[in-house]
Amino acid sequence: MEDRVYGIFDGGKEGPKLADLCRGLLDEQKTSWPQLSEAYEALGSAKTRLLACNGFSVRLLHNPGRLTSTDAKVDAADISRRPCFLCADRLPHPQKSILYRHEYLILSNPMPVMSGHLTIPHISHRPQTIIANTQTFLALAADLGKEWIILYNGPRCGASAPDHLHFQAIPAGQTPIEHEIGEKRRLVPYGGYQNGISCYRVENLGREVILFEGEEPLSLARALSRHIEVLGQIPRPPADEEPMVNVLCRFQEGKYTVLVFPRSKHRPSVFFRDGDDRIVVSPAVVEMAGIVVTPFQRDFDRLDCATIESIYREVTLGLTL
Repeated sequence: MEDRVYGIFDGGKEGPKLADLCRGLLDEQKTSWPQLSEAYEALGSAKTRLLACNGFSVRLLHNPGRLTSTDAKVDAADISRRPCFLCADRLPHPQKSILYRHEYLILSNPMPVMSGHLTIPHISHRPQTIIANTQTFLALAADLGKEWIILYNGPRCGASAPDHLHFQAIPAGQTPIEHEIGEKRRLVPYGGYQNGISCYRVENLGREVILFEGEEPLSLARALSRHIEVLGQIPRPPADEEPMVNVLCRFQEGKYTVLVFPRSKHRPSVFFRDGDDRIVVSPAVVEMAGIVVTPFQRDFDRLDCATIESIYREVTLGLTL
């Protein structure tokens, strides 16, 4: 495995910045790994379409290469029958990594949603959960800096590998919601947090969005963990299961901005319909952030604002806290 380590980042002041290492990894892998090169070639011809919905916008992305992730079977029985594709000894041989703080591997995502898409699995096989890993989540955001945003999919609402702890990263500024949360009129104070942490509900986005801001990572990590734990009470998940959430974080100018998307279910009812009535949209964090991936051309062509708004209403968890 050592010959497949592109670089090492341990958080020290010496050595290259993590963002520089990641750019180098992506450039090298596009040349040395045919599967990734083909995926980026296909991504370059992917179709996009903007929908101006009621109070918010969505960018549709037709990318057939994402079908495996969008339509992934993630129930316990199917997961138990397949080998884990994020374990280091099962990664494709051409795939190289950056060893991050001795605990994680930063990888080029072989099925990118957009250019610069990274997957960041733990080096050990352990369940997907953010509650115990909020500090790492924030550290990744700070180490990568303003050029990337860090993503988390809960094990029951978007993670295609719910049995293996991992995060993702995509270039900052690409999702509609990053621009929409900058409109101050949308922000309603929420939760009464202290210790330098601000918390808001973001209105008129068609789905529930909670925004946390702060400069001190430990206080923010604690506030984020507490909030997710409280979400487990409405409704309470099965024993030993994390509340359904997607989470996004960006770090810039010394401040963390974290978005939490509380979820009530993984997939909308249209996903399970038969024949032509089926629409293959499986909302994960990228979709909740406003980029809706459609592996099939027919769905890309027929999706409209009414359907998108219905999907968001169905999968989001309205809060009454």
